[in-house]
Amino acid sequence: MSNAKTLNVATPSDTEIVMTRVFDAPRGLVFDAYTRPAMLRGWLGGAEWTIDVCEVDLRVGGRYRWTWHNAQGKQIGERGTYREIVPGARIVAASAFDEPWYPGDCVETIAFAGQGDATVLTTTLRYDTREARDVALSAGLTRGVTESYERLDAVLTTPADAA
Repeated sequence: MSNAKTLNVATPSDTEIVMTRVFDAPRGLVFDAYTRPAMLRGWLGGAEWTIDVCEVDLRVGGRYRWTWHNAQGKQIGERGTYREIVPGARIVAASAFDEPWYPGDCVETIAFAGQGDATVLTTTLRYDTREARDVALSAGLTRGVTESYERLDAVLTTPADAA
């Protein structure tokens, strides 16, 4: 891995995007930031988006729902169903946007691995087709993830009583 704060992106197959980044926080805290609405609200979404709805039912078969808006009044929404949860280690969910911008479905696997006092976060997005994967890449997915992760860095360094 190059720079710890760099989002490393790979396409290991025709239908996958794998994004890896290191965070200077223990994996339990990074997992919490992905699963607790109070923490998610502080970082989830690109820089120009404000989160409006952040609902998490963290159990296998449970659902999540997020909506955002931007200064121009555009709104987007995402929803999903949790397929697998290993606390502090792994989340697998099927996700979809309210207004689909790529064809088919996406299954997201998020792996949290400890590396000393840090966490290596690996997100694998598996799409139905190469076309869907390519649409996601060309639509600015990695820019939005990079912006979100920069905000996540700040959330992870905020004292718990201030969050």
